[in-house]
Amino acid sequence: MKTLKSIGIVTNTNSQVAIFLKKNIEEIYKDFVIINSYFLDELINKDEITDDVVLVMLHEKALEIEKYVKNRENIIVIARTIKENEVYKIFNIQKGRNVLVVNDNKETTLETVSLLYRIGVNNIHLIPFDKAKNYEDIKCAITPGESHRVPEYIEKIIDIGNRCIDVSIFINIIYKLKLNSKLINTRLFKYSKEIVNLDSGINEKYRELSVKNKELDTVINMSREGILLIDTENIIVFYNKAFEKIFNLRGNHINCNMRDILDENLADILKKELVKNELVEFKDKFLVINKEIIDYYGEKKACYINVNEVTYLKQLEENLSDKLKTKGLIARYDFNCIKTNSSVMLECITLGTKIAGSDLTVLVTGESGTGKELFVQSIHSSSHRKNRPFVAINCAAVPESLLESELFGYDAGSFTGALKNGKAGLFEQANNGTIFLDEIGDMPLSLQARLLRVLQERQIMRIGSQKIININIRVIAATNKNLIKLIEQGKFREDLFYRINVLPINIPPVRDRKEDIIALINYFIGEEKNIQLSDEVTNIFLSYPWPGNIREIQNVASYIALMSDSVVKTENLPYYIVNYGLDFSKELSFLESKNSLLNAIEVLKIIKKQNSLNLGVGRCSIEESLKLKNIILSEAEVRRIMSILNKLAIISSSRGRTGSKITIKGNTFLNWVINRLTI
Repeated sequence: MKTLKSIGIVTNTNSQVAIFLKKNIEEIYKDFVIINSYFLDELINKDEITDDVVLVMLHEKALEIEKYVKNRENIIVIARTIKENEVYKIFNIQKGRNVLVVNDNKETTLETVSLLYRIGVNNIHLIPFDKAKNYEDIKCAITPGESHRVPEYIEKIIDIGNRCIDVSIFINIIYKLKLNSKLINTRLFKYSKEIVNLDSGINEKYRELSVKNKELDTVINMSREGILLIDTENIIVFYNKAFEKIFNLRGNHINCNMRDILDENLADILKKELVKNELVEFKDKFLVINKEIIDYYGEKKACYINVNEVTYLKQLEENLSDKLKTKGLIARYDFNCIKTNSSVMLECITLGTKIAGSDLTVLVTGESGTGKELFVQSIHSSSHRKNRPFVAINCAAVPESLLESELFGYDAGSFTGALKNGKAGLFEQANNGTIFLDEIGDMPLSLQARLLRVLQERQIMRIGSQKIININIRVIAATNKNLIKLIEQGKFREDLFYRINVLPINIPPVRDRKEDIIALINYFIGEEKNIQLSDEVTNIFLSYPWPGNIREIQNVASYIALMSDSVVKTENLPYYIVNYGLDFSKELSFLESKNSLLNAIEVLKIIKKQNSLNLGVGRCSIEESLKLKNIILSEAEVRRIMSILNKLAIISSSRGRTGSKITIKGNTFLNWVINRLTI
């Protein structure tokens, strides 16, 4: 159990002043110190005052009690002041009037006069009271709680109450007794606002420091790291809530010896001058401990101890992963994100999984839009670097003048417009992780030489710097170019090609994995749309070569999701897909030779519209519909046109209510010819 420090108060007698001073001290230090009262008229020669602080009211009394005090350095002469709300009564007195000041004796009366002048009472003349004199010409008196001593002939008495202890004395006591407590500071801060301080400068500084300490205390206690501050004697000066939680502390341990709260093994470790990332087991916990000396102008003053739980460090690692994700420095995809039914693609995934287990450089090739970056991110996500940065740069998208500074970074002042603190390049940002160099076939030759050195030495140097930086990265490159041809043309370094082509993987185009086309279309449309592909559209998709690969499939899926309601038909497709590879030049020439092209197009439009309404189409209805468009054709002419369209398999005609229907070829021909005529 920690022994409380003590404060002794010495007064002449057991008076009201003695009682007031004790209450005044309790107001700040209650429960933190023992308060003892001593009276000069009761002390005898053999008495000894052993308190840690001894308070007296006058300098003369300090000399008088020296013979009783064990340690004279503990004596403090009290400076007293008055409550702020009492001083306003004095300032309301008419300016220039004589006012009597009355206290219990001559010394304290003069002290009160001095106090009033010191706190700024200059609107009146203060007259110290002397029992031997008559003051019947004075109408007003001021007294600090001694109203009964004021002469009866004084008409108005202003009692400012007992003088209270000044803030500066309380601060001195805190320093002497080493009372480091938030509660004491809170009490004193509140107390300082209620009194007139003898030294406003000290008071303002104290309030300012109190606020700063509160702010600092809040910040330190927000930390998840345990923080302990001890002095040169291993006495605890401060510890935060995290430290309290880690060591399961109860009660207040400020001013205790560190060995009282830590086990012997841990205390022995902390005896070292310097502790760096020391792993310690403490009551089923694994702790990482650091210790540093705090010195002031070369003199050792204190020790700072930092404690982390290993479980918290693991949590920090997870948080780092989340932070990298928000910055875009982490892979978003893995192999589970690759949707495929193709045996060729499944072989690629198997190869990619094996490649992920290595740190060797990878070269991913394939046409534009095949999903090279998806594969690259999946390789990173399946590697041991998955919780480390994933940094990607498109070598074709960044201007050559900026690409070098983006990759390698630069020092402060390296060139006009550079950031004043310099900038870390992408290689540095990817340290311990993966850097993805997309479109490496478009990298300038000048940078290819620098990249070759990075791959060989795993070292970089910022622009404008002489300092070599070691990096631990995995490099994955990708391109849709034929690098062998570029080497033959002198546009790509052969030595760099063999450096990056350590683990090659080629992603096949969509036309070589037709099993995936319809599945990918449906995936990108989304199940919630509930849209189905007609057989005609399915055949078109399977015969289309998809030069834009998966990126083009995604674009087409977005288009038909917007244009279709439930069933996707040819008219819901982008025109370039419907018209791809089609040639109706013979049909077009035949209709033109019969002078029937424009009329045939109008007839086809009518038939198609009526078919969409599930209505039968006959020659008479076609003739009537043409009249509405101001196209006058005889029944014989309509019959002739429909006969030509039948021969060309653009429509199919049957007897009865069914009438004529436009064929799949007819739909395709109509779209083709309309687009051709529009162009």
